[in-house]
Amino acid sequence: MKQIIMTTLVLLLAGCGSAPAMDVYEQLEAHARADQKAEEVSLERSSQDELSVNTYQAVLDAGSDEIKRSENEREELVALNESRQQLMRKETELRKNAMEEVDFEEMRSTIEELDEKPRTLGEATLRSLEIRHKAFLTYEERYGAAMEAEEELLRLLTEKPDFVKIDEATAELNRQLRQTNKAQQEFNAATKRYNEQKPAFYKAAGLNIK
Repeated sequence: MKQIIMTTLVLLLAGCGSAPAMDVYEQLEAHARADQKAEEVSLERSSQDELSVNTYQAVLDAGSDEIKRSENEREELVALNESRQQLMRKETELRKNAMEEVDFEEMRSTIEELDEKPRTLGEATLRSLEIRHKAFLTYEERYGAAMEAEEELLRLLTEKPDFVKIDEATAELNRQLRQTNKAQQEFNAATKRYNEQKPAFYKAAGLNIK
């Protein structure tokens, strides 16, 4: 489940814009700084995801005799799964904290004070941020289901493996991974849209960005 990291865009101000736009800017950039911590955790988890996939594949590619001797790999997978789950919990908490940096009701009220173009772009930016967060929560849910499928497969890789059940568990894991990857792509697309709309809003609101 290798993840494409869409780093949140952090912008610097030069000069002044309208006071309402500045208020929104400060909340959105507080969110960006907090969300960046989650991106760092996500990158670490992504590298462990890739290592886990490769380790599972190495075990599954082995014959029955090799699987019986693959205790070290199974222990490595147990440790990896635990670490990945911890990282996902941490990432989820950090993204939740980042969203708490913004007061959507207050920002919508503030954006209503702006002229038509920045108001329209500001409203679109807030919608994009909400869509992005919902997309992450869906991804987190799919990731958890894939982790459960991985653990079931790992349970079946025993001293006397049942290859019929292993094949069935592998098929289920692949199904869950496809759903997880789809959810991840939707999150990345939502991140891209948000990162494009936010600076467009800043520019329309008269904030000089450098």
